[in-house]
Amino acid sequence: MAVASFQPPAVVYREEQSFDWRVYALIALIEACVILTLIWVSQRGHAPAIGGNRRELVLAVFAVLGLFVPLLVAAGLLRMTTEVTPTDVRVWFGFVPTYRRFIGISEIQKIEVVSYRPIRDYGGWGVRSGRDGERVLNARGNRGVRLDLSDGSRILIGSQRPEVLAVAIERAIRPGC
Repeated sequence: MAVASFQPPAVVYREEQSFDWRVYALIALIEACVILTLIWVSQRGHAPAIGGNRRELVLAVFAVLGLFVPLLVAAGLLRMTTEVTPTDVRVWFGFVPTYRRFIGISEIQKIEVVSYRPIRDYGGWGVRSGRDGERVLNARGNRGVRLDLSDGSRILIGSQRPEVLAVAIERAIRPGC
């Protein structure tokens, strides 16, 4: 049998979440500040030139980093996708995944739908760690599914539909129920 003939497990649940609009607004504000700074500097006669001095080189690097890094962050990180298959729970960030976490269904000991305070409890959204070592993967909101794993660790997956996510995981653990 050829490797290409193996089919990936069917996805029984999928959720895509974008970060809160304020994150995108902050990125837009950073971009606007960089553009305004570049306009101001160029009007004062300090536009970067090929073969210019060190100050002009620093300005050119600032322009490239200031314009492209926030856009790369927005494209590479600011989307969270959660999938449940019959064999695992998958969570990744970015349109092109920059962070991935796969949790085998057999590793899950307990499932709990929870509410939490993202800023107070975990310092915000994204890939975080709690004070007790709990790993948190969230993009927006204050609800999710906490999984206790067989190795003693815990992971909290943020969700806009935590009850549906919990049921999908439960069905993957106990098919036919």
